[in-house]
Amino acid sequence: MLRRIGSEQLQVGMFVARLGGPWINHPFWRARFLVASEEQVRQIQSAGVREIWIDILKGRNLPAPEEAAGAATAMASARPAPGADGPADAPPATTLEAEIVHARELLQSGKAVIGSMFADVRMGRALEVSGALLLVDAASRSLSRHGQALLALARLKARGDDNYLHAFAVCALMIAVGRTLGLPGDEVRELGLAGLVHDIGKLTVPGAANLRAGERTPEQEEAYRRHPSAGYRILNEARLYSNIPLDVCVHHHERVDGRGFPFGLVGHELSVHARIGAICDTYDALTASHPGHQPWSPARAMEYMAVRVDTLFDRHVFKAFSRTVGIYPLGTVLRLRSNRLAVVCAQHDADPLRPKVMVFYSVSQSRPVPTELVDLRHGDETVVAFENAAEWGFTDEQLLEMYAPAA
Repeated sequence: MLRRIGSEQLQVGMFVARLGGPWINHPFWRARFLVASEEQVRQIQSAGVREIWIDILKGRNLPAPEEAAGAATAMASARPAPGADGPADAPPATTLEAEIVHARELLQSGKAVIGSMFADVRMGRALEVSGALLLVDAASRSLSRHGQALLALARLKARGDDNYLHAFAVCALMIAVGRTLGLPGDEVRELGLAGLVHDIGKLTVPGAANLRAGERTPEQEEAYRRHPSAGYRILNEARLYSNIPLDVCVHHHERVDGRGFPFGLVGHELSVHARIGAICDTYDALTASHPGHQPWSPARAMEYMAVRVDTLFDRHVFKAFSRTVGIYPLGTVLRLRSNRLAVVCAQHDADPLRPKVMVFYSVSQSRPVPTELVDLRHGDETVVAFENAAEWGFTDEQLLEMYAPAA
């Protein structure tokens, strides 16, 4: 059901079915998408679009007058001032705390975009990726403003949201790794889209996809191993203008020693894009909570993957991945020589084994202590081991409040 509104009435969560005026006058070459962020709203309005047709069955409707009054106040406080994000290709750097606020909004709106895209596939409709590409661009700008905020927040998935947010987390990781490798901007953008759709074939095997290896029956395992090929067919029918998403979708479970699936390819047969996808997908799967799996700490996942370089994972790409997320990624809990626990809150590129940490717990006293910021490059403190926060009664969200407190 379509409703015509003025561009000044456009809001996040609305589904754009058509934009008024010839397409050549605005940058949205495919004009059917879910509005994912305030940044998209500003883009559309600044492009000179005056009329918009929204589909109120696929997205939010225009609020009633009494609702709009309250919403306007909230939106004004959340929306950055004009020009605050800087040029689209070079957004200004910001603090971790400030970017966490942007990243939260982006993750929430991203869930809606990905959910809409997945729903279309489940209903047998043609895959529409224009909204997904705008989401990729928003994620890219977030990573430009602060290289770690979105990556740290994307790991903190709410229960039941893993299918949507796994896609988003892999998208962010692939963008970041592509940049570290120095790939061209258009390739990095396609890597981001590949991250969003790499597991889209799982929509064809929902039962088997929710079971761990070893828990699936032979029939379910066979169905599960078909999901990369099923995803390839879905993407191929969408007639994407780049082969990178198709390549990553069908090959992200391949391994450099030939033990992957669906084709058992070896390292030299795999593109750099597929090798990036394999590492980013594995890391996020290990650090996420899903049926039958308790999330691993980022450091444990890095350790697991590091010892499988040259067998499962490509060495060159894994080195780039390590530089991207850090040996001790943000949010990692470390035990220090003083027998205190601390959470990693900043990294040093030149000295990745000695990050900046926030001390919060005394193991010897079995109690929390006043938080203290410690730079491990200075003084006598050293890292003894990494720990699982849950085993000490702390959630990742609690840790986030320690090193990136809400404004």
